[in-house]
Amino acid sequence: MSEKNMREKSGNIALGGILTECNEFSINLMTKENFERYEYFENNEILNLKSGVVGGMLSVLNLSTFNVSPTVFASCSPGGVIEDKCYFEIKEKILEGIKNTKQLRGVLLPLHGAAVTESIGDLEGDLISSVKEIIGREIPIVVTLDLHAHVTKQMIENSSAILAWEQYPHLDPYETGVRGSKLLREILENNIVPKMYFSKTPILHSAINASTFGDTPFAELMKSLKDEEKNNPKILSTSLIHVDPYIDQNNMGGGAIVITNNDIETAKNISLNFTKNYWNRRHEFEPDLYSPKAAILDGLDKDKNVLLVETADACGGGAVGDSVQTLKGLINFSPNEKSLVHVVDPEAVQKCVQSGIGNEIKILLGHQVDRQWGKPVEAQVKIEKITDGKFIYNGGIWDKTVGEMGSSVLVSIGHIHILLSSYGTYEWNCEQFLSFDLELDSYKFLVVKNPMNFKNTFSHIENIYILDTEGPTPPTCKNIKFKKMIKYFPKQLDLEFNDVLLEYNN
Repeated sequence: MSEKNMREKSGNIALGGILTECNEFSINLMTKENFERYEYFENNEILNLKSGVVGGMLSVLNLSTFNVSPTVFASCSPGGVIEDKCYFEIKEKILEGIKNTKQLRGVLLPLHGAAVTESIGDLEGDLISSVKEIIGREIPIVVTLDLHAHVTKQMIENSSAILAWEQYPHLDPYETGVRGSKLLREILENNIVPKMYFSKTPILHSAINASTFGDTPFAELMKSLKDEEKNNPKILSTSLIHVDPYIDQNNMGGGAIVITNNDIETAKNISLNFTKNYWNRRHEFEPDLYSPKAAILDGLDKDKNVLLVETADACGGGAVGDSVQTLKGLINFSPNEKSLVHVVDPEAVQKCVQSGIGNEIKILLGHQVDRQWGKPVEAQVKIEKITDGKFIYNGGIWDKTVGEMGSSVLVSIGHIHILLSSYGTYEWNCEQFLSFDLELDSYKFLVVKNPMNFKNTFSHIENIYILDTEGPTPPTCKNIKFKKMIKYFPKQLDLEFNDVLLEYNN
């Protein structure tokens, strides 16, 4: 940008953030390498982003009178906790970039809301408050989050506005980036004074009945809240939060964030009303579950394709992806049916690559990365195909981004096909399977491990079984061994709304 254009600008908007979801029950430690396999951009590299939440933010700011001052943006597929070294390095670069921004008018932080490091249980709260310490209380901070966020008091009190994604499966990161930038412009250009209120209750549930599409209870609650936003001129933004239940932090829960223009009482009343509605429907979020054996035997009688949803091993929720609990069921109860499973197992991949295409070898499969959830299965496999594991995401959070499974192999045990990869990757539109040129509808049984995103590919399949298996992303939170969360639904069924309600505001 020329010096003349710089002078014409109305100041600078600093932009940067860390966007990933953590799982404290997975051993899948995240390092800087995880981000580098997805999105890790510094300084002006950020300005080239066209998609995702940052692309949405830039689309609005590029048409404004403000200059964008980029710092660092790092995002990646969910995992375990983030290595302290990784977080502190990225945090320092973001803070240093903000410190060095002249004529700073505002800050945009594209975050997730459920990130945890080895020593910090609230990464987003730590980052937001650190930014606030640098810039003071007069300069606004607008934050965007995934709707699966652990929204804390620290986050609410140290930001001007928090806006969460409105759709799950996540189709709207770009649109949320647009909303965040527009609200920041309203604050700076039209003297809007955002007042934010968040109320929450300890409802901990999986994503099974929490899509924002169709007739799920969460979809109905979201629609009602967004209708309130459209019809009430006092409201600037609303967000319905379904907390990521796979971290272990104090005061976890979900509810409604409401932001008004300088009217905290209206924000409070609407937030409490919708959070109470969420609480009243809590029983509807518990799914019907099947053992792998029961699902497979029942599915054998179905004429068409069958989906076996092993959600307890969802890479998109931070699991390693190395479970073979359902694979064992297929081997034992339907060996003659054409079936497809994805298992993350770098040791098995290496042995297959060394042996070569067309050969048959005996190997151990599964539970060799995160060994706490089961034991490997020993099998004679035929090596069908080997790839570098790269694919292109088709939509969602990382639309058009290259996904990297590492060296990957397609092997077979009779009629059962197994995609073995070196790394777990976020499941969106079955890009992993499709990268092997597989005809997915030709399989009787398809094992999918994301609790919701399989609908992007398999909306036509009616035979769906949610499996009750062991893993760090279980379909129900009844039996999760939390250390910090004591009182929550569905572990305790006798809780009263007013006894467990928490309220935060700025």
